[in-house]
Amino acid sequence: MKHLKIKNLNIVFTEKEDGNMREPSNREKLVNKFPIKNLLVPNQKHTANIIFPEDINQEADGIVIDKKNIAGGVLTADCMPVVLTDFNRLVVIHAGWKGLLAGIIQKGIEFFEKKENIYAFIGAHARKCCYEVQQDFIEKNSIEKKYIYKENNKLTFAMSELAADILKKHGVRQVEDISICTICNDNLFSYRKGNFNERILTFAWLEE
Repeated sequence: MKHLKIKNLNIVFTEKEDGNMREPSNREKLVNKFPIKNLLVPNQKHTANIIFPEDINQEADGIVIDKKNIAGGVLTADCMPVVLTDFNRLVVIHAGWKGLLAGIIQKGIEFFEKKENIYAFIGAHARKCCYEVQQDFIEKNSIEKKYIYKENNKLTFAMSELAADILKKHGVRQVEDISICTICNDNLFSYRKGNFNERILTFAWLEE
């Protein structure tokens, strides 16, 4: 696993050696390594819904955390984890292409009053080097050409570039992208590489 710290924000994402994070026992083992009270993971369904902890059983792909030392997390295997915070409140998002195009990042930004104070983190996901798409997908979803790359007759989609532009357009000034591709990286689970049931966990919390 990798652990990043920015001010009072902690972000952790797992690797293959940490096990399949769909398994509650693996998540519990991981959480016990950190000084957090609880880890909340939404019931993900590729939606644009973002919930508060009291609605944890509802279908959603983002969660708002208002309390310190409570972690919010999302499971991915090529989709894009995004963390938003003003260092007082936290929003953790699972953004696959469906959620991204449906506006889940914009919805996450709306939970903060001062957009200029938001720090955004874009985690490991399928990137423009490997995230191959077809022409009909591009046309059907009206994806701008600047987010599509072509090499050797292969078309790829730069989800992180679209996400970064959405963030900046809505007033977020601090955007950090770790630039790790789940398909390229042998240490990470990837649906497109055949890890159909295994998941990476990206979770974050704010310290007291």
